[in-house]
Amino acid sequence: MSVHSNSAATQNQQKLQYTVVFSDPKDVTHFREEHLTWEPMEGPTDPLLATPFLEASKIGFLRIPKGYRADFHPAPSKRFVMVLAGAVEIEVGDGERRRFAAGSVVLVTDTECRGHCTNALDNQDVFLAWVPVP
Repeated sequence: MSVHSNSAATQNQQKLQYTVVFSDPKDVTHFREEHLTWEPMEGPTDPLLATPFLEASKIGFLRIPKGYRADFHPAPSKRFVMVLAGAVEIEVGDGERRRFAAGSVVLVTDTECRGHCTNALDNQDVFLAWVPVP
């Protein structure tokens, strides 16, 4: 069982890295890394960097209370989850656990299987934004 940490501070400056929770043909969940490429964009005073837009039409927010622990459950839908405050641990079906702190981005796609476990860490509430994607 490995433990992996992912945060905005460790992400490559040329790419926005995010973690994907997915299920294999045997319905066991795993992690994999994917990325979006940063592209130059005109800013009001200085150039900025932006990723290309992805298809999405909604956004929601979720507050997970400190001490929260959820056993294995599938994702409610395919969605990007962004940690805005606090830290959460996700465990996938192959036993790997990862910590996601403020600035982390995760794409959950494990909608039709045993799913993953979710635990609030660090004795504080977790504040998330989530965006369903096709």
